[in-house]
Amino acid sequence: MIDHHGVLIHLDAKGDRFDNTDFEFQGWVAAHEPIRGIWLPAGENRPFTLCERPDVIRVFPGRTACGFSGATREKGSALRLAVQVGQNTFEVEHPLPPLLPSPSPKERLLGCLQMGCLWLRERTTWKASRRWHLMLLRHLLHRKQRSNVFQRRHAEALLSDFAITFPDAAFLQIGANDGFTGDPLHFLLTREGVGWHGVLVEPVAHLFEQLRQRYGQNSKLRLERAAISDKDGTAQIHYLQAGESDTLWLEQLGSLDPELVLSNARQFGLTNVSTVAEEVPSLTVATLLKRHTISQLDLIVIDTEGLDWRILRQFDLAALRPKLILYEHQHLAVDERADAHHFLARHGYDWAELPEGDTIAWR
Repeated sequence: MIDHHGVLIHLDAKGDRFDNTDFEFQGWVAAHEPIRGIWLPAGENRPFTLCERPDVIRVFPGRTACGFSGATREKGSALRLAVQVGQNTFEVEHPLPPLLPSPSPKERLLGCLQMGCLWLRERTTWKASRRWHLMLLRHLLHRKQRSNVFQRRHAEALLSDFAITFPDAAFLQIGANDGFTGDPLHFLLTREGVGWHGVLVEPVAHLFEQLRQRYGQNSKLRLERAAISDKDGTAQIHYLQAGESDTLWLEQLGSLDPELVLSNARQFGLTNVSTVAEEVPSLTVATLLKRHTISQLDLIVIDTEGLDWRILRQFDLAALRPKLILYEHQHLAVDERADAHHFLARHGYDWAELPEGDTIAWR
């Protein structure tokens, strides 16, 4: 996302970006003034068709927001966009995902045959564990064809197929937030045919209340208001004192580390802000698992603003045997990221770091 004097511009890829082929993208612009047009200045200067984006307005209250989509064969590392907001017109360069080499006809044919064979075997196998193995091979083959590029949308595709293979999976989500904003599980927990059961943990009071309103009536989901730490008792959870017009993200950046919260605020250009501290129950992973009688998990998701490694290392992966693990690495120190990788490898997991700041691991 780019912040150009208060105008926010964001692009998402709709597919992989290969050389000599159209790269399709979608995006949005949020501003305090009316958004009158968005176009590619290097092209025909024909404005994109704009659509409303209430989901963006929810995250950035006090702004108007418009979505757009298009395609380009831009070979550089950034796409130049022209934007008209109010009476002002300006141009920005938004970073693009890496340009992948186009496969040769032979490579394309071989890849299609391999994909087709895996897909057929996957669809004709009745045992879920075997289907998961074949599905994982298919995703990893696709990753190899992308020169090992693994982005958030690829992780979401893997999670989506995982839900099809394991429609009654057991999961644990630590740092569930409000259950919607930036949540990798919301689109699965609300999908028809998915009956996952599990525990969602969130310490911040107003976020936990939104979580309760969203999932409180689902008998398969249990909610726990607590901070997961290395000791049982109580802890201070810190988050920013956000105003009504501030981005929704600010009040959702809760952490046991107040300095990390202020550091996140500075990334949004905010320096004169204060934090709020709440005293919340503190549980170890062992206590949490015992409280909810969890002896096996299919999926673990951790998003705790800098404490992910300290929480991940508490899990007995040999006993729980989760098939997928997703955690946030962007706030971890270099040595913590390396320690997490060694921990996963020691338990038989492969992993990939996503450029958006998360790590996904599988076995």
